[in-house]
Amino acid sequence: MNPPPPRGGRRRRQDELDELIRRAQKRRLRVQKKRRRHAAIVASLLVLIVGGIVAAGFGGAAAFEASCSLSELRPVSTGPQGGPANTFVYAASGSLLGSIPADKNRQPVALSQMSPWMGKATVAIEDRRFYKHGGVDYKGIVRAAIKDLRAGKVVQGGSTITQQLVRNLYISRQRTFKRKIKEACLAIKLARNRSKDWILGSYMNAVYYGNHAYGIEAAAQTYFSRRARTLTLDQSALLAGLPQAPSVFDPIHRPLDALERRDEVLRAMLESGALTRRQFGSAIADRDLHLVPGRLYTRIREPYFFSYVRDQLIAEYGANTVRTGGLKVYTTIDPGLQVAARKAIIDTLSARTDPASALVSIDPATGAIKAMAAVTPGTSGNQFNLVAQAKRHAGS
Repeated sequence: MNPPPPRGGRRRRQDELDELIRRAQKRRLRVQKKRRRHAAIVASLLVLIVGGIVAAGFGGAAAFEASCSLSELRPVSTGPQGGPANTFVYAASGSLLGSIPADKNRQPVALSQMSPWMGKATVAIEDRRFYKHGGVDYKGIVRAAIKDLRAGKVVQGGSTITQQLVRNLYISRQRTFKRKIKEACLAIKLARNRSKDWILGSYMNAVYYGNHAYGIEAAAQTYFSRRARTLTLDQSALLAGLPQAPSVFDPIHRPLDALERRDEVLRAMLESGALTRRQFGSAIADRDLHLVPGRLYTRIREPYFFSYVRDQLIAEYGANTVRTGGLKVYTTIDPGLQVAARKAIIDTLSARTDPASALVSIDPATGAIKAMAAVTPGTSGNQFNLVAQAKRHAGS
């Protein structure tokens, strides 16, 4: 048995432990003071913004109106997405052959092409008074300031969906009081000039949902391999919660945090009247996110023809336009004739020793390519496109 440690050593260890506890308490107090200062600054800034805007309404309205112009936003003719978008290639039937991805995965769609649940979830969690205010929610700003002061930290923002949209479209990214006032001014003007549906749809096309997905259509295919118009209540609630902190609530890498955030959105929808208690209970009872990551736009049909079209587009318009322009390319290829072309090759040259073969069918009246198929017997495929890349005469 080891002898007990001397009393002096025991006392020293206790003193060291007490000192560590005192240091930890001091650090915690410093952090709390810093948070309270930060919250007070934010709250004061929000109140000043409200005061400035209200003051403008009592005599400085003209000056306030003159302080901003909608021309400072990115041109709305290109859509609020204002950035690179995927190019999509379609068959003659209208079915998707594949996509040429941009650096940012983005595919803007109209509000009518988004699930109604998505709009309801977004309004509930981001801007509950969206349909009642004129771009800036004065009550929301004051409420957020009070909550921040009570909590001693920033727990709620005061920005509306319209302000957030302006922030995505606004050229300057400086975090200054002057910029915040201009943001409010632009939000008010945008609300006067555009419908609520336009603003909501534009917002959901513009914001970042994580994992390189910009806009709800890209987010729907990134996380669920489906179109935005087919999103369910659960899926919409999950996606609506992402823009606040996409990396924190990342469904793929942090599913538990994402699930907690989804539940927060569902509760907000219930409180705002967007859900019945039965709908809420059914949705929140499902503890699986049911993710089906990004297969919708990664699969390429008719790869030989698709690569031919891509090369032709780049040669004609340049790589930058093709990879960032959000083009919709409708081709003359006939999926039914494609199947028939492959079958004709396989039925004729099916042995492993047969040469690689290709078939192209062209409408003699228009010159339209109706089918382009290639088969390499004994293999699952061939990266070399005999039709478009081989510099040899037919039959050689």
